[in-house]
Amino acid sequence: MFAPPWFSKLYNAGIYQYKWKLTLPKIMSPSFYHTELSKALSEQAFGLARFDVYGGSSPHEATASVTLLEGRTILITLTARGYQLDENQIFESIEGLLQAVSTAYEGKRREALFSRLRSLS
Repeated sequence: MFAPPWFSKLYNAGIYQYKWKLTLPKIMSPSFYHTELSKALSEQAFGLARFDVYGGSSPHEATASVTLLEGRTILITLTARGYQLDENQIFESIEGLLQAVSTAYEGKRREALFSRLRSLS
């Protein structure tokens, strides 16, 4: 096998002795899912009665208790797979999940959209 001359010089100079430190990108930080779930629910607060994101359950997921406008409370978990309502229901977006479980949310979302459209004209 052929190695370029510069590689041989590096190897002979002892570069192989260095220990490389693996650093994870910010997206993989332990608070990523917590931050993302908090932001997503904050953006949809107009259509929710209340929400509380639980702190630090796992670096790979975040869970929130969400009280819908109808008064029902649900648990939403955000993982790498998406927004999870229960073991079998996974949604790509928080909007899709909330539309599936709350007719009052859909009404408030429509009102907010029309309000923004009226302000543009």
